[in-house]
Amino acid sequence: MQHVDLDAAGGPSAGAAQERAELRALILAQTRAGLGVPVLLRTAAPGADEADPFGTAAYRRQVALAARLMEGADLTGLADLERESPGPPLLERPLLALNFHHVAPADRDVVRRQLARAAALGPTFDLDADPVVGEVRVLVGFYDGFADTAAFAAQECHDLGLRALFFPLTSAPHGARLVDDRALAELARVHEVCWHTASHASAAEVGADRVQAEVVGPFRWIEAVTGRAPRVGAWRGGTRLDATLPGDAALLGLGLTHVVSNWSLERVGPPPGPGVPGTGPG
Repeated sequence: MQHVDLDAAGGPSAGAAQERAELRALILAQTRAGLGVPVLLRTAAPGADEADPFGTAAYRRQVALAARLMEGADLTGLADLERESPGPPLLERPLLALNFHHVAPADRDVVRRQLARAAALGPTFDLDADPVVGEVRVLVGFYDGFADTAAFAAQECHDLGLRALFFPLTSAPHGARLVDDRALAELARVHEVCWHTASHASAAEVGADRVQAEVVGPFRWIEAVTGRAPRVGAWRGGTRLDATLPGDAALLGLGLTHVVSNWSLERVGPPPGPGVPGTGPG
């Protein structure tokens, strides 16, 4: 759940608002670069000694460690660096996320190199497998469902042995061409199709009157086209699940099991029954 500092009147403090603005500006700048943004995602709950586990400083630390990993640093050296700075133990069972939105044709050679480097670090992320201590897992995510990016990414990832996560929208921002039913079904044959709203709304923007259009509709569309309900979801802005918000409450009711945020991959649904693989983190 998202928490913010409150002032004496009960509203968000100026410091908390400024930190959110700084984080948003940082992530938007990364997104506009058109390349993959690496980040080591946390999969464990915060420790009692973590003052601000889901703030800007934590995100910067997770991005910095991921960038070092992509640059060739080994886990032993990074573990020494990690111990020098406060934060969660990200390198015990490292989950390296590489996040993309629209990949322009001019950027594809660089993206190919990024994907190849990530694939060389460890096995692709598998929601149905338990993580292994000391083994890097690679989670490649493509957000918003741009048709040209999805076609390029699906083939590149498949060739590298990466099972990517695709988070499609159903309403095109700025008239962009999005994946259609046929393309979505093809993606689901090899990759994981995940939930991401209809029109790129944030969790805070989805009141009770928009739940059907923004949450339930896209969820049921993916289920109908792919033959499987989405297990993973993400909100615009990378917020964590907050069950007090109508959209998040609806996702829980629909059976979503995991949410990807700026900082984490967190289990939000019930754990698997006895004898069933651990479905990864959480």
